[in-house]
Amino acid sequence: MYIELLILMQIEESPKYGYEIKKEIQNDLGYLTDVNHNMLYPTLRRFTEQGFVTKKINEQNGRPNQYVYEITDSGRSKITDLINAFSDKESKHQIEFLIRVSLFQRISKENQLRILNMRKKDLELLEADLTKWQKKHVRDMYRYEVLQLSIAQVRGEMNWIQELIRKAGE
Repeated sequence: MYIELLILMQIEESPKYGYEIKKEIQNDLGYLTDVNHNMLYPTLRRFTEQGFVTKKINEQNGRPNQYVYEITDSGRSKITDLINAFSDKESKHQIEFLIRVSLFQRISKENQLRILNMRKKDLELLEADLTKWQKKHVRDMYRYEVLQLSIAQVRGEMNWIQELIRKAGE
């Protein structure tokens, strides 16, 4: 679902054609995600059909036509809906969570706290599982080290989330 959100956010910034949307997402978040044509163009087609974006033809001499996408008012509303629509399934995926956090200025404090607490709960469960697995693999040095790193990353994210919860409560 985060891909849909990223696509709409790019079009909201300014009207863009497909390749430009892909390029901008990768410039902004290439270290986190990759957008391929099989994800981008079907999503743009669906958004056009649903009225979230409009599509205009930009005719080019000697080259294929480009389609320029522009956001509609219902597309802007859809962005807020997508940010708020954070489910238990999505809370297990770091990128889904991080994209939402980066857009917190667009949603209520109540929903910010709901999203933060959902992710925190999942991380607490993950930490318990990783610790259990680590105890099972104490004799396998490399697996143990990978699990140790994973536990440290989970704890670091939980500390960061706790700080965001504190800030959201102010």
